[in-house]
Amino acid sequence: MSDANAAGTSVASRPERRTVLNPPGAPALFRPGYSHAVRVTAGELLFISGQVAWDEAGKIVGAGDPGAQARQVFHNLRVILQSVGADLDAITKLTVYVTSFDWFEELAAIRGELFPEGPPASSLIQVAGLVLAEFLIEVDAVAAI
Repeated sequence: MSDANAAGTSVASRPERRTVLNPPGAPALFRPGYSHAVRVTAGELLFISGQVAWDEAGKIVGAGDPGAQARQVFHNLRVILQSVGADLDAITKLTVYVTSFDWFEELAAIRGELFPEGPPASSLIQVAGLVLAEFLIEVDAVAAI
């Protein structure tokens, strides 16, 4: 598969109906793990509600540690996707809410690990707070399954 992070690329990834677009003339990509757009051909979509750093027992993972919380959030997304026979590579759109941009580089590195090729279209939004003060990140997603 070709490098989805290079300008002017179009990469089909699993599932085959999902294509990452970084067209010529669009701004350079700011960090690995991001794409300008994702094209999806007709089929089923899965809309995943905002996920926070709760484990399966309902306990907060990584209190005070944004990297640990991010990894738990993406783990939760993966569990939900795997329940319908998909994985993170099916995600076409992410909306990421953080309470601080202070750890942006760490988040970018985690996303680069999780989405090495064909990353989803995404938005990163700083918010004043999430449902509980201990949460530092929340992520919702749309996936082509």
